[in-house]
Amino acid sequence: MKTKLTLLFAIATGFFAQAQSPEVCTETLSLMASSAKAKDPSAYEYLNTLRKDCPSFHNGIYTYGEFVINQAIDKAATPADKEKYVRDLIKLYDEHDKNFPNNGAGNGMKKAMALFENNIGTKDEAYKLLDNAFKTDIANFDSPKALYTYFELFVNDYEANTKGITLQQVFDKYDDISEKLTEEEKELSDAKDILLAKEEAGEVLDSREERAKNKYEINLEAFSTVMGSMDSKIVELSTCEKLIPFYQKGFEENKNNELWLKRAADRLEAKECDGDPLFSKISEALYKLNPSADAAYKLGIVELQRKNTSKAVDYFNKAAEMFTDNSKKAFVYYRMATMYSKSNKSQSRAYARKALAVKPSYGKAYLLIAQLYGSSINDCGSNPFEKRAMYWLAADEADKAGKADSSLKGTASKLAASYRAAAPSRTEIFESGKAGQRIAFNCWVGGSITVPKL
Repeated sequence: MKTKLTLLFAIATGFFAQAQSPEVCTETLSLMASSAKAKDPSAYEYLNTLRKDCPSFHNGIYTYGEFVINQAIDKAATPADKEKYVRDLIKLYDEHDKNFPNNGAGNGMKKAMALFENNIGTKDEAYKLLDNAFKTDIANFDSPKALYTYFELFVNDYEANTKGITLQQVFDKYDDISEKLTEEEKELSDAKDILLAKEEAGEVLDSREERAKNKYEINLEAFSTVMGSMDSKIVELSTCEKLIPFYQKGFEENKNNELWLKRAADRLEAKECDGDPLFSKISEALYKLNPSADAAYKLGIVELQRKNTSKAVDYFNKAAEMFTDNSKKAFVYYRMATMYSKSNKSQSRAYARKALAVKPSYGKAYLLIAQLYGSSINDCGSNPFEKRAMYWLAADEADKAGKADSSLKGTASKLAASYRAAAPSRTEIFESGKAGQRIAFNCWVGGSITVPKL
């Protein structure tokens, strides 16, 4: 009897070892992948075998497994089946983190969105998962939709007035999520800038680079949409009528709190409450605590409000020089460009070009230059034809804006079309005899434009 038991144990051990062998795991993973691609339900069976027998064999078990379970969720026949698969997906995410720690997949965030998007469990359950993921794995909390959902659920709880959430906490949550959005946008726009600079240098992007550029543009638009949606969500809570007394009340307590001062100044500026004396008070306190680039920029706004243009320019230039983030540096140069747009068009263009020099994807700067040109037809040219030729130059700048920043394509396209419609018509070009000739602009604009050929 002892011999028989030993033999049975040996056979069982052999089968177990075979199930755990790399060859069997590889074959099962391959079968799951091909079944998943073919949308074959058997993929789910292969996945469960891999989870049981080869849990730490390959990361692909979980990346393909996610796809497989999502297929099952989409095909669920009943609400009970759907919940079963959603809960299994959450379990898969936990198994992934257990067997492949630091996988960078953002599984905490994904668990929450699996519940929220499929309307499983409670909103509170989804929020707690999002909150934990944001606090413990913010580097991988990179879904625009998840970031907005996190904010929306928090604001909904504030408005329901059931959890004791304060307005300050809402503002803090907005700022925390906005900073994450800005960080993600910066990473994407910096990567896109490299490709735009390559195009500006006359180089042709290869297919891989074109795909990457398109992906950057899609994601940048998504983050921009989320930021706009968050602003819309909070707009009723952050009018000047509400913000000014709110920050006045908290100033004395926070006058040595740099983060509070910065966020208060940012919000007052964003809501165009920067003309109130409170903004000056907060900005000066911020600069006194730390004369940083942000603080210098805020004092530039203060001096601009006081109509001390030269002081404002000094602070703005100081801020631009101090900023290491090219997006922020470009923003300051653009602010200076808009400041001069009515009084000194040449200076305005110079600052707009400075913005583009540090941030090629800053399409707003191209739009501003286009508008500067479009408003200068009476400053250039010796006859009506030459004056209106300026519109072609303006249209070209508008085209550049749409190319640099895909979120501006609609605006840029309409602006370019309006300028070209105002430029000399085909009949006028024919009558002038200037088709294909270059017209030089002997004014502040400088340069020249080639008259379109008929």
